[in-house]
Amino acid sequence: MLTFHIISFVFVLVQLVSCQEELRELREQPIDPQAEQEIINSIEEVYFSNDSFDMVQHELEKLPPELNLQELEEYRDKLKRQQSAVSKKVADLILEKQPSYVKELERVTALQTNLQLAAVICTNARRQLSVAKEGFTEASLGLLANQRKRQLLTGLLKSLRTIKTLQRTDVRLSEMLEEEDYPGAIQLCLECQKAASTFKHYSCISELNSKLQDTLEQIEEQLDVALSKTCKHFDVSHYTKVQLAYKLLGKTQIAMDQLHMHFTQAIHNTVFQVVLGYVELCAGNADTKFQKMQYKDLCTHITLDSYIPCLTDLCKALWEVMLSYHRTMQWHEDLWYDTASGSQRTFTTIRSKKKSDYNLNKTNAPILTNTTLNVIRLVGKYMQMMNILKPIAFDVIHCVSQLFDYYLYAVYTFFGRNDMYESSGLGLISSRLRTTLNRIQESLIDMESVGEAAGVHGPGEDRKEKVPSPHLSQMVVLTNSGTLYGLAQRVVATESLVFLAEQFESLQSHLDTMMPAAKKPFLQQFYSQTVSTASELRKPIYWIVAAKAIDYEQMLLMMAGVKWDIREIMSQHNVYVDVLLKEFEQFNKRLGDVSRHVRIPLPVSNVLWEHCIRLANRTLVEGYANVKKCSNEGRALMQLDFQQFLMKLEKLTDLRPIPDKEFVETYIKAYYLTENDMEQFIKNHREYSMKQLANLVNVCLGSHINKKARQKLLAAIDDIDRPKR
Repeated sequence: MLTFHIISFVFVLVQLVSCQEELRELREQPIDPQAEQEIINSIEEVYFSNDSFDMVQHELEKLPPELNLQELEEYRDKLKRQQSAVSKKVADLILEKQPSYVKELERVTALQTNLQLAAVICTNARRQLSVAKEGFTEASLGLLANQRKRQLLTGLLKSLRTIKTLQRTDVRLSEMLEEEDYPGAIQLCLECQKAASTFKHYSCISELNSKLQDTLEQIEEQLDVALSKTCKHFDVSHYTKVQLAYKLLGKTQIAMDQLHMHFTQAIHNTVFQVVLGYVELCAGNADTKFQKMQYKDLCTHITLDSYIPCLTDLCKALWEVMLSYHRTMQWHEDLWYDTASGSQRTFTTIRSKKKSDYNLNKTNAPILTNTTLNVIRLVGKYMQMMNILKPIAFDVIHCVSQLFDYYLYAVYTFFGRNDMYESSGLGLISSRLRTTLNRIQESLIDMESVGEAAGVHGPGEDRKEKVPSPHLSQMVVLTNSGTLYGLAQRVVATESLVFLAEQFESLQSHLDTMMPAAKKPFLQQFYSQTVSTASELRKPIYWIVAAKAIDYEQMLLMMAGVKWDIREIMSQHNVYVDVLLKEFEQFNKRLGDVSRHVRIPLPVSNVLWEHCIRLANRTLVEGYANVKKCSNEGRALMQLDFQQFLMKLEKLTDLRPIPDKEFVETYIKAYYLTENDMEQFIKNHREYSMKQLANLVNVCLGSHINKKARQKLLAAIDDIDRPKR
């Protein structure tokens, strides 16, 4: 292709040279450059167009209908002049660029020579490469490639055989489930999952792994069904298989929780169905919706004739349930004896040692501030003065008590003052502590400026013992969630105050001997109303941390999206429980992070966990009180959710018993109360809010009571004065 272009270029140059004489003649003709440019400018624009243009057709179309020879000749001469001017212009340009043409031609010739040499070199190289390919690559490297391919295929064959075996396990799993061999099915499924993880890069295995997970979930569902069967017909081998299966899944505690729920449901369903059968038999064709009645109301429809037969059948049915329950208990007792003798420790768990606190080095060194050390040092000096100057002993002790009062008031002001205590309903500040704080503020703290005070109180004796209110340093930040809202600073301040109070306790008998008999009641009052209240500051101070550390509002929002009016017993708890437990896990981690800087004693961690758990439990009740519709199965789901929460929570904290556990359980169980029982419940349980009690009336009793009875219960709620817990 390149040679063709070169020949074409040379041909053009030859033509240009052949026209050289003619161009030279044109150049030699004298003409005015300005006149020549005017002639070129007179050419029509269409002749300069890049589009395809038929000039002959264009000129013919311009001819007039009647031709004039003289005009045609004049127009022809004009065109010739234009052609001559253009030709001369082109000739000038060609002659001007002629040296460049010659130079370019020389470069093309040199390029052609180099290309011919390169073609020879490439031909020789290809010939030598062909020889190398035949003699080395195909003979030697070909053998290595075949060997490598053989190894890959051998490994692939092993993988394919394993995959084939894994795919066949699906059939075997189905057979085991039909045979009710739940432990074997779970063991096989877990082994297959472990093997499948090795070949997860194959798409078929990825799908198989997902299917195995679905099968495992299906096994869990069938396990729950099999577990429910033991409530009426207990079989040793069947129950042993079920328990072993739950053991393999690591869900023995869940199995026990589910078993309790199944027994509860079995009792309810059994007695309801027996009584319902007799009621429908006695009612005949009466159009009454007995299915929706409460059990107690349903029993009122039993006639006198059917009472004895119904009671007999009811006792028989309940006897079967109780017999199954007794055999289940016997199975667990026998198992315990076996594990104690060493025949089986697999079904027993050993509780871990209780954690002393969140301290890393486990030393119990006191947590002290410089203020505490200075106060202790001053008290020591004052006690020496009291030994020498006994007449002023009371005055010294009075001043020391004021110093302790100011210290206690400062710690509370910095870390414990909050307006949300009353709304929490947790009784964070006792009446004794509140009285003490009010007394200190009135007797010791100057709440007004000096100028204002002079006008009101005058310069007299009323203000001479008062001191300004304390102010927290700007270096102390209590709003950062990453530091648990200044927990380290709160611990140091509070626990150093508690330590100081303990030192004062140890000095009480010695100070009592120095006090005059008439002034001893003052010392006793100081210890009973001030020193002993120092440890009570832990509740309000650490409550602020607990109230912010867990996102309780998020839990309420998630609970609002749960459907509670279900018609089937659920075996899986709701997602909000997992979210709440993750919040507690994060809280536990942050406590550990803070303990790397400041030791968190056991009393402090217990108070923090108690606050968090109490707030969480009260949030749960509040979430249940927001429910608009709820069925028996929905209330059972609430129990399942709460049991799951308790089970996982007990692994995070050693606090026993779990605070406010009964507060939640009692509220959930109140769903099953009748109208009369509900009225008594409202009178006895003042710890619940008006909204929470009203929800029990509106949702739990629902349509089972008439409007008048409902209004009566709601009026009873309004009339009760419920003090905060």
